[in-house]
Amino acid sequence: MSENEIHDGKLRLKKNYYETPAEPETPEKKIKPAENENPAAPPLHRRRDSSAKKRQSILILAGWLFCIALGAGLIYLRFFAVLPGPDHELLKRYGMIAVGIAYGLSIALAINDNMFDGLLAIVVPFYPLYYLFVISGSILLRAIAAALLAAFGYDCALLLQKYSLKAFDGISYWIQHV
Repeated sequence: MSENEIHDGKLRLKKNYYETPAEPETPEKKIKPAENENPAAPPLHRRRDSSAKKRQSILILAGWLFCIALGAGLIYLRFFAVLPGPDHELLKRYGMIAVGIAYGLSIALAINDNMFDGLLAIVVPFYPLYYLFVISGSILLRAIAAALLAAFGYDCALLLQKYSLKAFDGISYWIQHV
């Protein structure tokens, strides 16, 4: 009698797991690799779907074209066009608001994608831009943000410099008078 068949009140395994399993019978006929496949590839190698790859390439190309067209139009309006209606300062202000909205959307995208990236986007300055341009797969938001930064990034940098200098002066005054 095997050890599994003895009933002495203890729990026993129904199957003996220590025996080596019998090898299944394999046919002697060898399968030849297809002419197009690499014979050195692993047996579970799958070819990529060329239609999905082509669709992704078309989306990336469309994103680049949209970015270039929108960026050129915004740069022309910001630096070269003389608009009769709205004030030029108002256009800069709306552009900086649009950059802020794109920054906020990239934070929301990071939170939606991964909680760790969302936390980094909230805490680390400029991480949302890094996330948007390097990690994220959102081609449309990437194109819009790049066009907005090309046109209004300098104005945003000047605004950030102004407020950071005010904060630095306030902190320096506080340190000296405490």
